[in-house]
Amino acid sequence: METFEIEYDNPTRVYAPGERVTGKVIIRNSHSLNALSLKVCIHGEAHNFWRKFENKGKFDKNGRWYTFSEHINYDSRIMYLNGVAKPWSSLDGTNKIPCGVNIFPFVFQLPLNCPPSFEGSHGSIRYSVHVELDRPWRFNADTKKVFSVIPCTDLNTIPKAVNPMIAHACKHSGFLGNREVKMKVNIPKRGFIAGELIPIHIQITNHSKKPINEAKAQLIQHVHYSAQRAHSHLFPQEHCEKHCEHKTARTVMAEIEKSVRVECCTDVRVDLVLVVPQPLTPSFHIPILDVDYVVSVEMGEKLKCEFPLIIGSVPVSQMVSIVPPPAFVGSSRDPEKSHLGQLLTLPYSLFR
Repeated sequence: METFEIEYDNPTRVYAPGERVTGKVIIRNSHSLNALSLKVCIHGEAHNFWRKFENKGKFDKNGRWYTFSEHINYDSRIMYLNGVAKPWSSLDGTNKIPCGVNIFPFVFQLPLNCPPSFEGSHGSIRYSVHVELDRPWRFNADTKKVFSVIPCTDLNTIPKAVNPMIAHACKHSGFLGNREVKMKVNIPKRGFIAGELIPIHIQITNHSKKPINEAKAQLIQHVHYSAQRAHSHLFPQEHCEKHCEHKTARTVMAEIEKSVRVECCTDVRVDLVLVVPQPLTPSFHIPILDVDYVVSVEMGEKLKCEFPLIIGSVPVSQMVSIVPPPAFVGSSRDPEKSHLGQLLTLPYSLFR
């Protein structure tokens, strides 16, 4: 057998929830093959895993106390996609795959609740097609090829995505704390897509004795993982918060620094522009994995503001005539859930 491979009809191998994954299995052989069946499987799941070491102690049989280290596995999975097709099988056990190029097409329907593909430090969301050729009296031949899922998240359907955001920060100095540095930051909206520019407007009022020399902004990705302790749950495929461990990863996705000069007793405006990198996983939430984004703005050493962002795939329309009032002041986590309808169990969403 010279060739045994999977070929997707979509050369980019990128799909949206609800689309069909179509392709073919290609077997090129110079002579006929004895085989029982050809099985094509599609698989997609979210999986978190890490290991934690715990120090424990106990008495031995002689009554002496000793300590030892024990590793504890934390593991959680949620299955989003699982399908099987058999495009060919031997009817009576004597059929053979003829020599030459043999093509076996396959079609699978993606469910509407598929979260985006993701790779992280403690977990992942992966999709793939796996093919196995069952051969009698020989090792089975198999191959696998991954594909990506990217949901179409229209920011125009999320009311908070169009809202401007304003935050304030203040620092007091001096012997009596009567010298003040104030910062007001605003961002024109909350929703952005990969490749879009994030304009940041800063108004700084300096009544301290020291000048401010630097302004900085960062786009930060926060990933929250949760997993249950191994063998602690009767139904491990059903995630629950009991016996759960949590981990959070913080990654700077984009950054800009700008030299400024804000002297004592002056009021200065500073403008920064962050570029959302491409590609970038959109914001989403599932029971064991959350991906959120914030913009952090700093002036000098101690003035800092943070804004929560929504990363989608369809940009906010420029035809909005009435801008809602600011829905966010300061730094807080928004618990509101997306109003997008979910059709299947265990959906992902943009908000918790």
